[in-house]
Amino acid sequence: LASSFAAFSDMSKALDQKSLAMSPVQRPEMFIIGAQPVCSQLPGLSPGQRKLCQLYQEHMAYIGEGAKMGIKECQYQFRQRRWNCSTVDNSSVFGRVMQIGSRETAFTYAVSAAGVVNAISRACREGELSTCGCSRTARPKDLPRDWLWGGCGDNVEYGYRFAKEFVDAREREKNFAKGSEEQGRVLMNLQNNEAGRRAVYKMADVACKCHGVSGSCSLKTCWLQLAEFRKVGDQLKEKYDSAAAMRITRKGKLELVNSRFNQPTPEDLVYVDPSPDYCLRNETTGSLGTQGRICNKTSEGMDGCELMCCGRGYDQFKSVQVERCHCKFHWCCFVKCKKCTEIVDQYVCK
Repeated sequence: LASSFAAFSDMSKALDQKSLAMSPVQRPEMFIIGAQPVCSQLPGLSPGQRKLCQLYQEHMAYIGEGAKMGIKECQYQFRQRRWNCSTVDNSSVFGRVMQIGSRETAFTYAVSAAGVVNAISRACREGELSTCGCSRTARPKDLPRDWLWGGCGDNVEYGYRFAKEFVDAREREKNFAKGSEEQGRVLMNLQNNEAGRRAVYKMADVACKCHGVSGSCSLKTCWLQLAEFRKVGDQLKEKYDSAAAMRITRKGKLELVNSRFNQPTPEDLVYVDPSPDYCLRNETTGSLGTQGRICNKTSEGMDGCELMCCGRGYDQFKSVQVERCHCKFHWCCFVKCKKCTEIVDQYVCK
């Protein structure tokens, strides 16, 4: 596995997501049956996670796939923001920015947990894991009586349970003083992990396939199917935008900073620290800054040059773009295109 699971904890301390996210394919020798070293060689695993690793070694590659899925989705969702979910070349994946209990950190925990549920659930359906198989979800009550239920569905129930046990293990093993900032961060992480898992679980829906002569659809077979992960990412991004600011009480509970807002549900994201502005490079906070980032001169949103560049201004340069054009379909059966070159203006933050 590469060098860390990508976003569940203090990153440098928590499940080292690079190990799980970057190299399951690159190091197949680590997955030889009965090879205990796979778990001992993964840096950053807590004692509980190491035990689970030894019990469920075949799951580790799919945890890694889920982590990579989470990183990729994070980078898509934040591609036009000052913080663009950049990974860094060290064991913490996202760097020191994860040490702050910000709403960005909340999102990375949630989307990573969601990625694990997704990958494990799909692996069950595909017969890749010996401890699970197709979904055993009960037939939906609103399914028409003449439709068959029982196609091989994604086992989101198992994926949810396993991800909860594995991902939360590190947080649950921590023992901080009641009411301390450290305990507040643990509770924040657990809440966001759960929100990510629930997003996948709740968005799984019924999928059906028609059967019959000449596509008559006289019969339908239906099963439970995961939603596209992009839709999960979109929903978690909405939860990020409405994340609740929390603080730890003396009794060791998280409470709203502003009591006028609604109490967050288990499906909502929470944070305990304000976000840096991410405008300038800051080694302490882990901010990479926006210098050199491409911006949109005509946009008034976060991708616009005024906001992206934090008022520092921007430089303009010409860029050559090559695209396929004048495509024609030829019988039978291929499409032939020409290459068109265009010179476009681009803008980069100072």
